[in-house]
Amino acid sequence: MPHADVHYEGAAAEDKPTFGVVNDVHAYITTVYQHLTILGAMACVGCAVQLKVGIFMFWPELLGSIATMSAVYFAQNYRFRLSMFLTFGFLGGWGVGPIISIYDIPTEAVLTAFALTTLIFVCFTASAMYSKRGEWLHIGGILSSCITGLFAVWVLSLFFTIPFFHTILIYGGLVVFSLYVAYDTAIMIENANNGNKDAMIDSINLFIDFLAILKRILIILGESNKKSK
Repeated sequence: MPHADVHYEGAAAEDKPTFGVVNDVHAYITTVYQHLTILGAMACVGCAVQLKVGIFMFWPELLGSIATMSAVYFAQNYRFRLSMFLTFGFLGGWGVGPIISIYDIPTEAVLTAFALTTLIFVCFTASAMYSKRGEWLHIGGILSSCITGLFAVWVLSLFFTIPFFHTILIYGGLVVFSLYVAYDTAIMIENANNGNKDAMIDSINLFIDFLAILKRILIILGESNKKSK
């Protein structure tokens, strides 16, 4: 996941809790979560449409998500960025629909997965906000290495059907992306304190984390549901 550069002030800043940010940063954080809510609403629409039409192609959806996210990152025109932002949310939800269909996950299980994901998200977000300033920024390199490892396992899983690979991708990915919530929140706060504010980009980073967690919890519940039948 792309992230903006963070300029951390070092030991002097470590003693300052991230929750003790100035009022305009608090207002900015609120704006980010408003944007995140919009992405969530678009994802619900995308998921509902996918479940209705039943069409899913992995590579077009993936490439479309990358293209729309890149447009938000690099385009200058606000209306174009907003349209790409909304499309990114829609495509994110479109990618959730097939998991629900493949595992035949009932509505109550979907709601349970959403509630668990929200709980994880809130807990790790709060952890980053109430920790000492910059405390979570130090795990960025570790998380990047973990993502590289997960990608390598995913590539291997395309050629070798080994159950352990699936376990790593699901449960290992769940841990990694949960930690990414705290990391991305810490980056958002640090950047905002340094005057680097872009609500669309920050909300996209958090949305990616949320979706990654949600998909894995859905798969876990779906597999558990199939075993119980």
